[in-house]
Order: sequence, then C-alpha cells, then structure tokens
Amino acid sequence: MNSNRTQVFIEQWHRIFEHHDPELILPLIDDAIEFYSPAIFAPKRGKTEVFALLRVVFDIFDGYRVTDTWTKQDEVLFEFEARVGKYKLQGIDRFRLNDEGKVVEMKVWIRPLSGLKELARTVMERGLERQLAGQGAVRRAACRVQARATMLRTALRDGLR
Repeated sequence: MNSNRTQVFIEQWHRIFEHHDPELILPLIDDAIEFYSPAIFAPKRGKTEVFALLRVVFDIFDGYRVTDTWTKQDEVLFEFEARVGKYKLQGIDRFRLNDEGKVVEMKVWIRPLSGLKELARTVMERGLERQLAGQGAVRRAACRVQARATMLRTALRDGLR
C-alpha cells in the first residue's frame, strides 16, 4: 500500500472530528465495508448500514481524541479516548484500506467493560429512536418497551454470572 494513501486517510480521519461532521466519513469508506465491534452481536456490512451506526456513535462519543497511531502496509490503528455518559472509554480502531485508500474493514476494541456496556445500551437506544422516528406512536412505545425488556434481561443475566 502506498504510505501516502495511509497518511491521507489519517489526516482525513482527524478532519472528521475537528469539523464535528460525520458526513466526512462517507468518502473514506468502501461500499462493501465490514464493521466489527464488541458492542454489536453481528458485523455490520455495507456503506449504508455502517454509516448509520457510525453516525449514532459519533453523536454519542464526547471528547473523542486519538492518543496514538500505528500503520502497517494497508492498516491504520488509532488508539483513542472518549466519554459516553459518565464513562471514560479507551479503545482501538483498526482500519484495513483498499488500494484506493478506502476502508474495507473496521474493527473496534473498547475498555472498560462498564463503559462498553453503556456504549452498547446507548447505541441501541439511539439507533432504535432513529429507526422508529417515522413510525406511529403506539408502535414506537411498544418497541421501546421491548428494547428495555431485552436490556433488563441482559443486565440480569450478566449480573448472575
């Protein structure tokens, strides 16, 4: 991989957060991107689905900042810090780039577990809110109750381990 492409990607990634504009992510991601995160069960695939999730995360993260960067051939790794509610997160974003310098694979690792759980809960709530925005009030209320029941079951299960 051309190291110049890697450097251009790094600069563009930083620009997204400097300008507080998640739309700047779109030109950086390939149509066939795969996204892996400990906050979601199955990987997200495709530009539309991944961008929708990244947009939610962009809204949730407070004070995202890259603390270190590594590159190796077609990969870029960012160590980062951010806040979600009262939790300070630390994590690593790992990007695999294609020959055009676009992301074809993104993997995320986050710690601590309490912060990861808060991130997953908030992503689910915000994603659900966006998904339900165009639906009727009764259906939105029913889906919120179902989502809260799922979160409660998960919390009880995790508490019993």
